[in-house]
Parts: sequence; structure tokens; C-alpha cells
Amino acid sequence: MSENSNQFLDALKQMQGVEAGDIVDVEVLDIEDGQIDVGVENAGVEGVITRREYTSDRNADLRDLVKPGDKFKALVLRRAGGDKENGEFFFSVTRLKEREAYDKLQKDFEDGNAVEGTVTSSVRGGLIVDVGTRGFLPASLISNRYVSDLKPYIGKTMKLKITEIDPNKNRLILSHKDLVEEEREEAFDKVASQLVVGDVVEGKVSRLTNFGAFIDVGGVDGLVHISEISYKHVDKPSDVLKVGQ
Repeated sequence: MSENSNQFLDALKQMQGVEAGDIVDVEVLDIEDGQIDVGVENAGVEGVITRREYTSDRNADLRDLVKPGDKFKALVLRRAGGDKENGEFFFSVTRLKEREAYDKLQKDFEDGNAVEGTVTSSVRGGLIVDVGTRGFLPASLISNRYVSDLKPYIGKTMKLKITEIDPNKNRLILSHKDLVEEEREEAFDKVASQLVVGDVVEGKVSRLTNFGAFIDVGGVDGLVHISEISYKHVDKPSDVLKVGQ
């Protein structure tokens, strides 16, 4: 057997099968309009990665992101031409990143860890948050108080708790309210352990209502009822106090 034949047989032995769901090493062969042509290392097959399967930026120019010869890992989605042997494959980088993100988020969920995310947009009923993958923060779980305007949160980075996660359904529900309440309980325990009935303390007016004023004392709100604001009759707290005082 010739040396060339031996080299060919060795190359065949090194080739790996490619199946949907595999994570493979690919090399960029060419960049066309809207897709990246890649070859799978040690597999002898080629395929494509569409723009949406490489980046979440729908307006991105792929030529600015990759160049021929670049190598990276990708998830095998499916064959493009049915089940024909050596048929062209579709690959995804974004879904691989999502899978990796879900693995980490699942561990954070099980351990009860908080995660950090950036609010990317508002939708009906809540906020969309990027935590390595797309998560949903319901309006009712943004704060321990009612939030009517969601727009000021867009672009902000927030610490969040995971309340529900299901990778198979791409379902990820987040909560900031849980953290707020945990911090509030910790602050309350600390302040309560230092206060004694009859103490005179200093606080700042945090908000006013018709029935009284809420005063921030060491990170905890305490209520001064309207009847306790002054010896004189008070029609409404705002006649005597103002927020920040």
C-alpha cells in the first residue's frame, strides 16, 4: 500500500460522525450575505451558520465579526438536505451560548444565588432581561411597591433571583422583588435589634400618604401616623413634611 493510501486511511479513522445536538469545532471557510460557511474539523462535512444563529444583532455585518480561518465551537442543529449522507448541516453559536447559560443559571437556581442581568426592553406585563440568555421579569416582581412606568429600567443592570427555569421551554422567570424583601428583612432585623421603645431616633421622610408619613430609619421604613405628626391638627402630612426632610 502506498504512503498516500496510508495517509488517507489514517484521515478516515480520525473523522468523526456528526449528529444533531452535537457540539463540534468548526472553521470558517467563507462569509456570504447573511450566513457563514463552515467546515467541521475531523468530520469531512460542511455547513452554514445563519446570521440569527451567530448573533442577536439582526443588522450585524458578519464580515465584521468573523473571517476565514477563524475557529470556534458550534451546536449542530440539523441536516439541511434531509438525511443524505454528508449532507450540508445547519449550526448555531447563539443556541450553544444559551445552553451554556442555562447550565450556569440552573446551578444558580438550585444554590439560591442571585444573578446579574441587563434590561434590554419592556413588553406588556414586564421587562426582558439579558442574563446570558433571555429572561422575563414580570412587572409585579420588579419591586415590593407598584411600578407603573417600565421605561426607566431599560438599560439598567439589576441583581435578580430566579423563580422559575425550564430550558426545554426557554422559560426563565426572574424577580427583583425577592431580593428587595430579603434586604429589607435583614435591615429590619438589624435596626430592630438596636432600637428600644422610648428611643429618640433620626430619620428621613421617604414618602407621604393621606394617613401619615413613612420615615426611613437605617434603611427601614417606619410609619408616623398623621395623628402623631404634630400636637396641632394636621389636615394632610404634606402640609407639615416633605419627602427628603
